Amino acid sequence: MKLKVSRPEDIRNMVLLSHGGVGKTTFVEALLFKTGLIKRLGNVEDGTSTSDFTPEEKSHQISINATFLPCYWDKKKINLIDTPGYIDFIGEVHSSLRAADSALLMACASAGVEVNTRRFWNMVEEKELPRVFFVNKMDREGADFRQAVDQLQDSFGKNIIPLWIPIGAEDNFQGFIDLLEQKAYVNKEWGKDETGEIPAELQDEFTEFRLELLETLAELDDELMMKYLDEEDLQEEELRDALRKGVKSGQVIPVFVGSAAKGIGIEKFLQYAGDIMPDPVEAGEITGREPEGEEITRKPSTDDPFCAQVVKTLVDPYVGRLSIFRVFSGKLSMDSEVYNANKEKTEKVAKIYLLKGKEQDVVEELVAGDIGAVAKLQHTSTADTLCEKENPIVLPGIEFPEPNLPLAAYPVAEGDEEKIGTSLNRFAEEDPTFSVYHNTETKELIIAGMGTMHIDVVKEVSKRKFGVDFETRPPKIAYKETLQKKVEVEEKHKKQTGGRGQYGHVFLRLEPLPRGKGFEFAEEIFGGAIPNQFVPGVEKGVREAMLEGVLAGYPVVDFKATVFDGSYHPVDSSEMAFKLAASKAFKKALQNASPVLLEPIMEVRVEVAEEFMGDVIGDLNSRRGKILGMDSEDGIQVIRAYVPLVEIASYATDLKSITGGQGVFSISLAYYEKVPPKETEKIIAEAKKEEE
Repeated sequence: MKLKVSRPEDIRNMVLLSHGGVGKTTFVEALLFKTGLIKRLGNVEDGTSTSDFTPEEKSHQISINATFLPCYWDKKKINLIDTPGYIDFIGEVHSSLRAADSALLMACASAGVEVNTRRFWNMVEEKELPRVFFVNKMDREGADFRQAVDQLQDSFGKNIIPLWIPIGAEDNFQGFIDLLEQKAYVNKEWGKDETGEIPAELQDEFTEFRLELLETLAELDDELMMKYLDEEDLQEEELRDALRKGVKSGQVIPVFVGSAAKGIGIEKFLQYAGDIMPDPVEAGEITGREPEGEEITRKPSTDDPFCAQVVKTLVDPYVGRLSIFRVFSGKLSMDSEVYNANKEKTEKVAKIYLLKGKEQDVVEELVAGDIGAVAKLQHTSTADTLCEKENPIVLPGIEFPEPNLPLAAYPVAEGDEEKIGTSLNRFAEEDPTFSVYHNTETKELIIAGMGTMHIDVVKEVSKRKFGVDFETRPPKIAYKETLQKKVEVEEKHKKQTGGRGQYGHVFLRLEPLPRGKGFEFAEEIFGGAIPNQFVPGVEKGVREAMLEGVLAGYPVVDFKATVFDGSYHPVDSSEMAFKLAASKAFKKALQNASPVLLEPIMEVRVEVAEEFMGDVIGDLNSRRGKILGMDSEDGIQVIRAYVPLVEIASYATDLKSITGGQGVFSISLAYYEKVPPKETEKIIAEAKKEEE
């Protein structure tokens, strides 16, 4: 099929969202096959689907990356964005939402509303995207359309209205009735829904659901409402207009029904997608800022200056960096230059691509509203704005969730330390929900992801793309030490080795500070007991010595050190001598100041379905957790607690086990707290063992 440039009015950008296992990728495959973009129908189980084309997606049989797939139907270009349903890869959904003008939320006819259905609904609601529902897998055992719709309405509102109702269910699922057209569509062969008479046994159900649809649409238009109340015939075209307006405004959320695996509802859905989903012009202008900070808007028109935003970056060791972007205004041509307004750098655009899974088609131009990709941009990252240098604009960034599972990475092969850092940093360029950094306190390379599956995929990709294999371990805990009482000590450093000697003599006071205050240094020298030029040496001595405490060798924090007296030698004293004296004084003082270990306490936020709340709270309590509160946010239960970091090293795996993979959590450092005596003994013993 020849891919052609479209007018903004002919484009539909639709993101597909659902809980894992509902059949998004199968649905997309069916749409691509029906529109002729692919010649053979692939499937997830065989690893032949167009969307899930990476080796990792094939082996795990889940979507890991958002895939951008253009298809054509009835003179409309529909850019499909297939997103992962697995929560570890929710960052892909965040970026995909920036590229979309509408959302298709999918639900399973037997499972109904699942926890990630709610999560994705909340994300779409926040973006105020027009949306529709598709109840898939009507051919599955236990499929119950009415129950699924009741759950959708109970969860998300009564403006969720069936547009189609099924004919049969499970093995007997044959097709659907279009309530707007008042026609039955029965599936005779894959992807071909032929019109027919509404079955007599479904006439009452048809009447009930159509009445509900008419009432909902009539409420959107005064003229329609008058005709409805006067019991006049409502024409299909005026109802279709009302539906289109209702979807755009969010006042109506129609529900379709079908089976992606059997191709039931696919052809008719394509027609509705082009008909009722908003185009980029209807989606409206986008607002950004000029370099000076002034607000500026761009219309989705080819007449406005060019402006686009990168929504995803792919890094390939052979091809280099591939930047996927959405054009918001103007147009972009091959062999041109663009300006990265975030980095204030000019980039060269050679070829422009449309993506079809792992394949790429070259196009000469992309217009406002379209989605494409360009290779080998030198300075551009995900969320950067590309524009004209003469007409700069910076679009709002894309907010990604913080990675919540930190692990230490160690090379499998000796000498691969540098290669590991390079490959993981390249992966972090591609995935904003993955981070890598060196922990200077524990001297470990720390990676952080959204969950165990996420980390497993990083390991697999790193090995495949960059030839680097690594293993992960729980990170060492960055404990700290502090003191509990005020002490004063005297220490003299005196050394005579022939010629000039060394002499430094200090009186040092240590006193505890409130938690989180760090370190303070002061001097109270009177009468020149220690000359001013040697005082910095005393501070340096304390600062170096405080890096290693006396209990288990952890840094010492939250104290004040004051040098208040001492003496010096006119020849043998030096800054170095006073540094050594202060260092010894600090160690001696700390021994007598009732030192204790401090551990990091994390604020943990857990999101779960209500049925798991009791188990999750019990588990947090068993981890020395302090429950702070429980709230319900948009149908999801949120538990907040303070928990010691050492107790949640494996929490990602454990929470998955408790909630059947449905719980998600985030953590952030709250404060440091004294370690209980029993735990202190263990930590000191481990530190001694490691030292030996």
